[in-house]
Amino acid sequence: MWVFMSLVSISPRFRITIPKEIREETNLKVGDKISFLKKGDEIVIFKVPDKPLIKMAGSMKAKKDIRKILKELKQEEIGVEKFRGS
Repeated sequence: MWVFMSLVSISPRFRITIPKEIREETNLKVGDKISFLKKGDEIVIFKVPDKPLIKMAGSMKAKKDIRKILKELKQEEIGVEKFRGS
């Protein structure tokens, strides 16, 4: 489910500021990594786990495409149902 949190502008140098309420709610800190997902005109930003390889442990199965596994992990991490089955 998408929840509108706030509106920000892109600076002339294509930078954005993550609003305080989002930083606090997601526990973002200086140095944390974030990633972008794009589908059509939609962009989703999500926090990369501190230890992504540990989070992936046990998810690798024989003959399963790594791209599919990573896509599933990204979808699970951000909890966006909209990406399922599209």
